[in-house]
Amino acid sequence: MLIHQGEKYTIHAERGADGTLRALKRGVDGSCREEKFYPERDCSAMAGDTDEYTAWEIIRDIAAQLDEGCLVPVEPSHIMIAGSGSFELCEWSHSHDPRFTAPEGYEPIWALGASIFYLVLGCPVFQGGGGAYQHATTPVPMMRRNASELSALVGKCLCFKPSDRPSVKEIKAAAEEALKRLDSVPPARALKHKQPGLRNAVDSLDSLWPEKMV
Repeated sequence: MLIHQGEKYTIHAERGADGTLRALKRGVDGSCREEKFYPERDCSAMAGDTDEYTAWEIIRDIAAQLDEGCLVPVEPSHIMIAGSGSFELCEWSHSHDPRFTAPEGYEPIWALGASIFYLVLGCPVFQGGGGAYQHATTPVPMMRRNASELSALVGKCLCFKPSDRPSVKEIKAAAEEALKRLDSVPPARALKHKQPGLRNAVDSLDSLWPEKMV
């Protein structure tokens, strides 16, 4: 099964002698090596269905990787769902989607904000134009009123000026605090019918709709 098609290599999922699936990277030069396999693939399919708790988990995990010096470009198709339920940037992904590229060029903090915006709402920020459509006076659209802390952090990440954006350490700390807060919500306040991955979030039908983009 083809996982990734690139100009210099392809990655296929193949079943080994022991019956388990593994990812094999084959280069046009004839080289072949095993890569980490992610059975659940990347986060792209979660666009529009990512709840607040999961969004904070993604932010925490990706910020931690960036803090350790990971250079993989941040965008939903590069954020893999690991077997443990955590999220991590895929080492073989190096493309730059303009929808997740800051006004000044690729920048991980802006890209993380744009990725979370897309995963939560299902639509890319600035009508899909990315940073190329953003100017110093362009207002950053809000996400949801029932996730004010998440919306505020994403808004800061999407600031036009890099100096106005939070640091990776600040983002990671904010995510850890938010997850602690959500974990402390009494079970009685949780939704009666929870989907997998949706934890301790309180939403009304009206508040599930995104704000109008300005």
